Amino acid sequence: MKSINELSDLKGKVAIVTGSATGIGQAIAVGLAEAGVDIAGVYNHTSFEETKTLVEKAGQKFLPIHADVSKPEEVNTIIPATLEEYEKFDILINSAGIESHNPVGDAYTNEEYERCLQINLNQVVALTAEAGKYFIKAGNGGRILNVSSIAGYLGMKSGMSPYVITKHAIRGVTRSFGLELAPYGVTVNAIAPGPIFTKMTTTPPLKKLGMDRVVSVKCPVGRWGFPEDFKGIANMLCSEAGGFITGQTILVDGGYTLT
Repeated sequence: MKSINELSDLKGKVAIVTGSATGIGQAIAVGLAEAGVDIAGVYNHTSFEETKTLVEKAGQKFLPIHADVSKPEEVNTIIPATLEEYEKFDILINSAGIESHNPVGDAYTNEEYERCLQINLNQVVALTAEAGKYFIKAGNGGRILNVSSIAGYLGMKSGMSPYVITKHAIRGVTRSFGLELAPYGVTVNAIAPGPIFTKMTTTPPLKKLGMDRVVSVKCPVGRWGFPEDFKGIANMLCSEAGGFITGQTILVDGGYTLT
């Protein structure tokens, strides 16, 4: 029987992390680095320097990859760039995403819906499929972890339909690819964050909705979540310790959806 330390060992692995410059993606990248994983960090508008510093402080390598995931041709560069630098990868973290406020009515635009669809869903499917091809060919298994949301379980007001639709779809992507890739030793799972204190959730227009009050009333643990709350669950799902879990979306929401 392997010890928990052996099951949790990630030393020598390489992870691609989209959305690595801030928030949950950054925390997952740093948590993996602290466990001995080299990082290929995908970023766009926000500088990669802070994440790079934190990863290197943990003693690991950091490869910055600039890619606008709203553009399929740039998404297609991510895996080749990683393989050119590291010659392999073992883990894919699909964390990049946006919120969309696109109310039904005169203000609704198909362009905003399509943008949300590409960033939150289409690029996840594309990267997951390409990672799956690589893992099958390499024959060493692999780990894929997507970021959904409690919006993948609930409806939301304030014109957030595009966001809600895509986060529901991520659960389907996770189940479908989890089933398809399981015979090759590849697990595909997702985490569904609740109210997490990041730049995205603490700036307008969400700030106008009184999120502090919502969290205090609806979150049984009585606090906001923080990006570092995802380090443990991500490392577990990306290691052998999580090897018998696939196709699952795990709520990390402080009990929010229980209410």
